[in-house]
Amino acid sequence: MHLPIADTPYWQDWHEAAPLASPEQNDVRAVAFDRSGRLWCATGAGVFWRDGSQWRSPSVSEALGSCHCLLVEPGGNLWVGSWRGLFKIEGDQVTPSGLSSSLICALARGKDGTLYAAGPQGVWLKRQSGKWLAVSGRWHQAIRAIAPLDAENLWIGTASGLYLQNTHSGKPAQRLGTPDQLLSSNIYCLTHLPDGTLAIGSTGGVDFYQGAKRVKSIGVAQGLPNRHARAIAQDSKGRLWIATKLGVARYDTKTQKFSLRHSRRWLASDDARDVAIAPDGTAWVGTAGGVDAIRRKKLTLAQKADYFLDIVRKRHIRPPGLVGPAVLKKPGDLSESFIEDDDNDGEHTGMYMAVESLRYAVTKNPEARANARAAFNAMVLLQEVTGTPHFIARSVFPVGTAPLHERDRTFTPQELAEMRRDNPREKPIEKRWVMSADGKWLWKRDASSDEIDGHLYGYAMYYDLAADESEKKRVANLVDKIVGGIVDHGFVLADIDGKSTQWGNWSPESLNGDPNWNEERFGNSTEILAHLGVAYHVTQKQKYRDAAQLLITKHGYANNMRQLAYKTPSERTHINDELLTMVFQNLFNHLIFPSLRADALTAIRQWHVTCRRDHIPFYDFVFNQFSGQHVPLEPAVETLRDWPLDMVEWTVDNRSREDIQIERTPGTDDDRLTKILPRSEMGLVMWDQEPYKTVIGRNGEREDKPTDWLLAYWMGRYGGQLGG
Repeated sequence: MHLPIADTPYWQDWHEAAPLASPEQNDVRAVAFDRSGRLWCATGAGVFWRDGSQWRSPSVSEALGSCHCLLVEPGGNLWVGSWRGLFKIEGDQVTPSGLSSSLICALARGKDGTLYAAGPQGVWLKRQSGKWLAVSGRWHQAIRAIAPLDAENLWIGTASGLYLQNTHSGKPAQRLGTPDQLLSSNIYCLTHLPDGTLAIGSTGGVDFYQGAKRVKSIGVAQGLPNRHARAIAQDSKGRLWIATKLGVARYDTKTQKFSLRHSRRWLASDDARDVAIAPDGTAWVGTAGGVDAIRRKKLTLAQKADYFLDIVRKRHIRPPGLVGPAVLKKPGDLSESFIEDDDNDGEHTGMYMAVESLRYAVTKNPEARANARAAFNAMVLLQEVTGTPHFIARSVFPVGTAPLHERDRTFTPQELAEMRRDNPREKPIEKRWVMSADGKWLWKRDASSDEIDGHLYGYAMYYDLAADESEKKRVANLVDKIVGGIVDHGFVLADIDGKSTQWGNWSPESLNGDPNWNEERFGNSTEILAHLGVAYHVTQKQKYRDAAQLLITKHGYANNMRQLAYKTPSERTHINDELLTMVFQNLFNHLIFPSLRADALTAIRQWHVTCRRDHIPFYDFVFNQFSGQHVPLEPAVETLRDWPLDMVEWTVDNRSREDIQIERTPGTDDDRLTKILPRSEMGLVMWDQEPYKTVIGRNGEREDKPTDWLLAYWMGRYGGQLGG
């Protein structure tokens, strides 16, 4: 007996963009908080501070020109280094500091109150109530950062070495740059941490010095995703935030693990320059594209489920109740969107119907039941609109609305020949969209086995968990039409031309006798036995037991099912995995013959071997519920927690990460990751999509529906594997 994993509150990261007004202003070089908690940024067009949700600038900010660094004194003064020199900001007043003829790109303050400023033309210091004095010495002029070691010695970080200069004697500086001293001699930043340790960011990672001695280093070998450590900040939890050329990396000093926040999901640009931690723990990141806040809040999975359900209801249901991704009129802008047609509208809607049915079974919330009923009504229309006794539409649109996903077209003889060269089973259909008999709808032909899987899954969940007696009769009638039609047509899904659709085929002649169906043989055998079980469950018609008996005894479908295992990499897809996860639930819940249980157990156990390392919650919850075996669920639950709140399909490119490995397994796509990254660090991937890709996304052009997440969550709740 395994207890459910408790739904304890966890920290959820989320993003807030804070862009400035122009490209020059969004060229951010430094960010810092003043004593009052006000955020400042130094940019290519001056210095700005954040007032609520607006950026403001001092009255003469434009006189500063391009700015490079910021320093906040404990007393409240803000120092700004620009190409025109050093300036002090008090309130709204900007005054020159006395260093007005030199570019200032590095600032620091000592414990004794001494100020330090540096640029290509030199290094200066200013003691309290004193004047600026030039520091004598020799160092590489490409100064990036400065930091006092003590009252007499100053660290100077350059593009070619770290120098320790005595500010009193004028003696030659000590240069550090060898591998036993630094990860790299090309220095970006010098940051004093609260405990006095100096964190040195370079093109090799981060070195930590206590006094003049290195005590630790973290670089690519320790998991840093990008070696260019440009800026470093530490939050109240002791975690280091490291601005890099590939976003901002967060290092947990307790677990010694990194997490990466990059791509437009998190930042306006991956070119991160600086990071500052707000009093509330928010990390504000300055990039080449503006300023972004990475915030945190405590959530439970139940609260996250409510949030995602709200997204579905707001933006992912279109007439007549079909569920699909939302196309954004402007990338990333959720204020204007529409839902385009999709080949799998029925499957997606069936999965959503299952979500609401499971939610109703767990909570008895009447709203969930009503939502499930509305989804079922849309599924009914997908069958009735065809005007046939059995067939289903892939999608429907009100007449007058132009389909976008695929349109009618003609094929030349050459095109047909080439299509069949690549896919011998290709079924070219020139007129894909058909008007309904009542003239109200356009519906799409060539429904697939995927669609049937999604339909039957949704019907069974609704019938068992949410439908009242009158609705159960409607479900039984619809299932009888669809599955009955498949049986009557020799176990194929016959389109209006009387022929099988391209993918809707479970016939023995194809699965057992046609090499073109080798890859579908074992999975489709399992599917049809599950479908027949559902049909018998809701109709009690002997017809479906007879059909199953025929397939088992004469055509060996139980034996086919026992061989269900995708051991060849080129044949295993996450599309099949998701479909089988739905199919297995129907198979075990409505096993048409008790004698099939042993075969079904063999099938689910062999299937899960190939996807076990993925830790996909939907797969693992179903496996644990039906297989008689148990896999640890903590990694799968962490997937649910780490899943981003932002469902926009931003492109996430992980090819340049230095902490990962890429494999090229024969039979698979090029540039595959050797392991699945945390969900917050990869592009948005549903359970049926390939999570091992290095580049994932659509440049923010769509917001995907969160029904996959919701289905896994409510399956875990319903099966007693997740606590409420």
